[in-house]
Amino acid sequence: MSDVNLIPASRVVGKRRKARLCVWVTVCGMYGALIAAGSLTFHVAHAGESRSQTRQLEAADKRIEENNRIMLGLRRQLAETTTALETTKAIHGQPDWSKLLTGLSAQLGEEIVLSHCQLTTLAADGKVITVEGSGSVPAVPLGAFLKGCRRTLLLNGYGKSQESVSRFVLRLEGSGVFDLVRLANCSRQTFLKGEAVAFVVECQF
Repeated sequence: MSDVNLIPASRVVGKRRKARLCVWVTVCGMYGALIAAGSLTFHVAHAGESRSQTRQLEAADKRIEENNRIMLGLRRQLAETTTALETTKAIHGQPDWSKLLTGLSAQLGEEIVLSHCQLTTLAADGKVITVEGSGSVPAVPLGAFLKGCRRTLLLNGYGKSQESVSRFVLRLEGSGVFDLVRLANCSRQTFLKGEAVAFVVECQF
């Protein structure tokens, strides 16, 4: 006896169609889930990479800022060192005033006594340079500034006579140290137990 399918053909077709539809729905659902998972993974990875790049950029900015601060500090140190070097060179190249005083004492002789010496430095414009006026010194290298300066040496003292004072002035002129020697003041005054000629001599160089 052979098997006879009594189920209507339309129902069989519908059942098969429904089974295929379930399979396709399942496959599509799984495919959609895979796409969603892949997309989520990509976004998470991309977000992590972006955060990593952001941190790297922030670290690079901090390094650049720190290097700039170090560079500014080195530039300040270089400027200070350069100024100190120029000052040392300028001071090293200045006259030895002890030699000037030694040479000056050799010109006194036995008839001249000095009571006061004053050395004044004048800028190129003729203004006297003092500690209080140091802020008005032009912003140029110290060596170049000192080369443009002039100096005045005022000598106060007493001479035994007018002739002895005149001979002292002539000896200073003949020394070749000064550009100009001028007798600024001369008067007879009491000195010790007698009289002497008080004088003021101005020497420019």
